[in-house]
Order: sequence, then C-alpha cells, then structure tokens
Amino acid sequence: MQYIFIVNSNCHKKRKKTLEKALSELSVDVRNKTTVEYTHYAGHAGELATNYAEKYGSECIIFACGGDGTVHEVANALAFRQSPMAVIPIGTGNDFAKTIYSKELMKKPVTILKRLDEPNIRPVDLLRIDSYDVMGNHLPMWSRYSLNIASLGLDTLVQAKAKQLVAKHPKSLFFRNNAYMIAAISCLLNGWHFTMDYSIELANGEMVEKKGLSYSLVSICNGRYYGGGFCPAPGADVSDGLLEVCIVDHLSRFSAMSKLLKYKKGKHIGEKAFTCYQSTSGIFSSVDSNLQAQGNYDGEDFFGHKIRYEVIPNAIRMAIFS
Repeated sequence: MQYIFIVNSNCHKKRKKTLEKALSELSVDVRNKTTVEYTHYAGHAGELATNYAEKYGSECIIFACGGDGTVHEVANALAFRQSPMAVIPIGTGNDFAKTIYSKELMKKPVTILKRLDEPNIRPVDLLRIDSYDVMGNHLPMWSRYSLNIASLGLDTLVQAKAKQLVAKHPKSLFFRNNAYMIAAISCLLNGWHFTMDYSIELANGEMVEKKGLSYSLVSICNGRYYGGGFCPAPGADVSDGLLEVCIVDHLSRFSAMSKLLKYKKGKHIGEKAFTCYQSTSGIFSSVDSNLQAQGNYDGEDFFGHKIRYEVIPNAIRMAIFS
C-alpha cells in the first residue's frame, strides 16, 4: 500500500511541523511507501489526488492533511474512484473529522501515523449540490459534492465574516479558534432576512413542500458538525444513505442567541423554530427573482436561484482510523 499525504501549505504552521516531524520518524519501510505533496494554489489538492488515484488505484490511501477545504477538494477528486481517502485534521476548520474521529484523536491527529496498517476502509455517502440560475440553467461552477454539510442563510453570512477575520489576522490563533463565534455575534447585531420555497423528499419517499417560508438558515447534513463546531445533526451517519436537513425559522435578534446556542450544542432537536427531516433529495428556491441564494458546502461558497441536493450512497471509499 502506498501512502500519499496531500498537505495544505497554508494550514496551521505548528500542526504542519508536528506532522512533518511524525512523518520523518516513520520506519524506513513505511517511508519508502510514502509520498508527501504540498499544495500551491486553489484546486491543487484535487489535482494531486486525481493524479495519484489514477496512478495507484486501490493500492494507495490518499490523506487530506489540512482543514475542511482540503477535505472538500480531495473528496470531489476521489468520488467514485477506487483509492480510499483519509483525513488528518490540521487545518483551521476540522469539522468533518469530528464526525469520524474520537475527541482524543482530534487532539493528537498525527497519532494516525502509528496506525497506518490498521485502516478501517468502508464506503461513505456524499452530498451532491447542483445550482441553477433564474432561467433554470445549470451552474457547474457552483455545483459540487460535499462530504460534510451544505447550508444556506445566516450561517453562510457568518462564514463569510469569519473568513474575513482570519484573513485580517492570519497569525492570530485567537481569531482562528474564535472566528465563527465572533462573526456570529456581528451578524446577529446587524440582522438578516431570507425567504424561500422548498420541496423535500423524505426517507420514506413522501414529499414535503412549503412556499414563501421566512427562515434564518438551512443545513443539509451528511456529517454532524460545521462552522467551527456547530452541531445541526447530532445523529447524522455518513454511511446510512440519508441526509439530515434542519430548517431554522426566521428568528428575532432577541431569540436568536439562545436558539442558536442550542443549535451549536446539538440540543435543538424537537425545539420550537427548528424543523428537521431525514431526506434523500430536495430543492430550495429563492423567492426573489433578483436575489440568488448564497450557500456553502464544506466551507466553500456557492450561489443559485435554485439549489438541488441529493444523497449519493457509498460514493467514496474512506479509510478511518480509531
């Protein structure tokens, strides 16, 4: 088995050095089967993953070493391929890894290197997002697979603000660790308003439709966590062939703080203002023909007047270490 480590060059410097040290301490036999590649531009992780998957097929494990952005690129590259994907969470946001790894392993992710010969390789699901313009034309630049969570609304505004904070303070660990919470408070103070139509196919095949719904946010979840630790889907399973969809009604600024704290902790299920579905597919449409919906998948922005989602069961092979 070949081990390919694709490392985000812009990931947390201390964590990257820790990974590099751990790699240098591997046995000679394992190092001879190990390749380390560093990304140099947006999309590079996906290109590297594609190249090695074509070269080695099922005889390699390709590690996404970084945050959710790196995971997103590698997952899109390896969808429907034979090469298993693995994750070493050393980035700014490591939310997908929280679903598949224990808290202990999240604290010391490089310990995965001591278990390279013990991977649990199994198929997991992907979430497919397809975006369309107001005329119904498909928008391929904003249509992708997501391994973790896609969302619309307030949390996307929060994410955009968080990105700005991290970019403004690139060397600050405080802003890296707290950017989402600071951004959330800022957005709560400024207010918001979103309206949509939706049609959702439930796990049992039934359809649920609503028109002109005012909402705060929508999360479409394969994994459990996003946005720096928010937990919209505490029961999500990446291998069950289902997605957990959570729709949060429009909230006043007064109620938003307490409601969203429950949402962050995963204690919102069954609470007023939260509607949750187990779903296989669905469509969300912007009511205003002049205003696109703005969303994100795995932390990457996308836009569209109509957003269609679908679960793709067993679409990628994942090497999970425990």
